[in-house]
Amino acid sequence: MRARIVRGEGGAPIRTILEHNYVRPTGSTISLKNRAAFPWEARDEARLMWISEADFRVHSYMAQPFRMEFDLSDGSTLTYIPDLERITDSDVEICEVKRNADEAKRNPDYGFKLYLAKRVCALRGWKFSIISAEDEIRQEPLLSNARRVRYHRLTQLQSLDYLRLGQAAAPKEGRLTWGEAVAVLGGRDDPWNVNGFAKLCAMIVRRHVCVDLSLPLAPTRLVIPAEYLRAADR
Repeated sequence: MRARIVRGEGGAPIRTILEHNYVRPTGSTISLKNRAAFPWEARDEARLMWISEADFRVHSYMAQPFRMEFDLSDGSTLTYIPDLERITDSDVEICEVKRNADEAKRNPDYGFKLYLAKRVCALRGWKFSIISAEDEIRQEPLLSNARRVRYHRLTQLQSLDYLRLGQAAAPKEGRLTWGEAVAVLGGRDDPWNVNGFAKLCAMIVRRHVCVDLSLPLAPTRLVIPAEYLRAADR
């Protein structure tokens, strides 16, 4: 078997929804993290992009990132396009989104393509993940948190906002609570301040602040500025 990876021109997605006639819901999502708009062909794909937008571990991501072409010994060629490519702190992760863990097993021919894709990814040192929407995407409060954080991604931030947060974090060795960060960024002694909440969410998308999105975004939730995490990794 021979395999090729073909990427879109200029690093763009290899395929867009405009190339297909779909009767199911499709659309696009705008990413501040990547400064681009990406197509989605299923709602769970869009939801995974929302999570990736807010996940501190994800440096960047792309939908429909490339096409794998497999030349088989019988002369036939199989093609496969993954749903998402994510660059994380430790991996290049190639993602295939399915409703549940069993969906990928129902079609043997499709399962064979996923097997080949996994082999190619392993040879390149990439991680190949079949992501179950039921188990890994439609989980609460993760999905609701990601939706709330992403909603405020375009909130404008000024140098003073970063300075205020840094000054508040320094005496606490970078371990602020959500309420403390919101109050500081809002310029008021109010852990529920709307402007402060929006600015903190925008900082999360920009990877300036890390928070565990799998836990409720309560005023007591721990938030850590990125510089303290990087210092701990040295």
